[in-house]
Amino acid sequence: MNRTSAIFIVAAILTLVAVVLGRGKEDPSPKVPGIRVSSGTLGLAALPSTSHVRQGGNGEVFLDINLAAPATQHVKRLPLNIGLVIDRSGSMAGQKLANAREAATQLVSRLRDGDRIAIVTYGSDVTVLVPSTVVDTESRATMINSISTIVDRGGTFLSGGLERGREQVLRHGRNGFVNRVILISDGQANEGITSPGELSALSRATLGQGVNVTTMGVGLDFNEEVMTAMAEHGGGHYYFIQNSSAMARFFTEELDTMTAVVARTATMQLDLEPGVELLDLYGYAFEQQGRTVRVNLPDLFSGQTRRIICHLRVPAGREGKVTVGQVKLSYVDVDSGRSESVTGEAQVAVTSDDALVERGKDREVLARAEQVQAAATMNQAMKAYADGDVAGSQRLLRRQIARTRSANALLKDKALDEVTRVLEGQVIGTTNAPPSSSAGRALIKSGKYRAYKLGK
Repeated sequence: MNRTSAIFIVAAILTLVAVVLGRGKEDPSPKVPGIRVSSGTLGLAALPSTSHVRQGGNGEVFLDINLAAPATQHVKRLPLNIGLVIDRSGSMAGQKLANAREAATQLVSRLRDGDRIAIVTYGSDVTVLVPSTVVDTESRATMINSISTIVDRGGTFLSGGLERGREQVLRHGRNGFVNRVILISDGQANEGITSPGELSALSRATLGQGVNVTTMGVGLDFNEEVMTAMAEHGGGHYYFIQNSSAMARFFTEELDTMTAVVARTATMQLDLEPGVELLDLYGYAFEQQGRTVRVNLPDLFSGQTRRIICHLRVPAGREGKVTVGQVKLSYVDVDSGRSESVTGEAQVAVTSDDALVERGKDREVLARAEQVQAAATMNQAMKAYADGDVAGSQRLLRRQIARTRSANALLKDKALDEVTRVLEGQVIGTTNAPPSSSAGRALIKSGKYRAYKLGK
């Protein structure tokens, strides 16, 4: 079976089309075979890491699920409905809060007339500084003036800030808006809901109501595990802002994605065939019920590609074709306003011919699988280092370096060379700095952030 036929066999769709990858740079974007609905925006492709698995072997295969929004010059910009939630606890005093005020001011200045924004601040209590308001010349000036009055005080009632921000967005949220809470914190949640699991559940419930949650962790004292999980379960993005002076840049990055959204409320569902086992799914929060695996995705913007790598085990006892599972991508097309979906199935073949197994390998997918596994190891190593297990962290990193080098001796992938350099840098970092030092805490957060970004 060749690569194209190993991707999808879809009823009623006879033509495979190219799905544009990348972010719409001037150079022609690389393309992969995929499937695109006639009236929709997103392309979907599923690429197994091999067309053939060895009979009697372990049956392991990676499935690279590509979701791509081709770059377009004419994006229908939906009005924004933002709940900006700013930490004003005592630890934000001084330059952090000054930079937060400046970043919020720039955000408001960049919004278009007709967008909506609410500004919520939290310490030990929660204040709706600016109720959800339509942006125009007059209201913009009033908002900027209100932002200048924010002062630090109190603890970190993070859950209360999220709940109030969600409430403001939902007062006016509807399908014609991009609805999002942007939550900023520099510390640990110590009032209200403080359990990581409950905070993730709160974020997931917010997404269930049609509001995405983006989190921004500032400095070295916030809980990156909580902030990452809240973004993952909230269908948003997570940003690590080590120096608060860069806050405005991250605001700009988030705003740019929101104004280029082409697909909303996207979900990927993988229905595994009997006998097929999910061993892991990298980089995304997912839910599995029986043989159905579901991933809620952030809104997709023009020129964006998301790649979901699933590690699977297929039954390899008998020769012949094996259907791995059915993949379904569902979303709301911003341009048409219609709900769209693409459905297909992925297959591999079981063979006793070692030559077929070797020829059937997809080096690009294998390289991507190595990247996301390295990202998972980075995250695990940084957790061990944070817990004081420096030697254990270094063992994980060195083992991954050896594995990545070995794999890349065959794959010849430049991105894997860079991954190896990052891993080597982390070994050096864990050698030179105690975990509790400023340098150590910066290494932990930056390492986990690299892992988060690489997993996407």
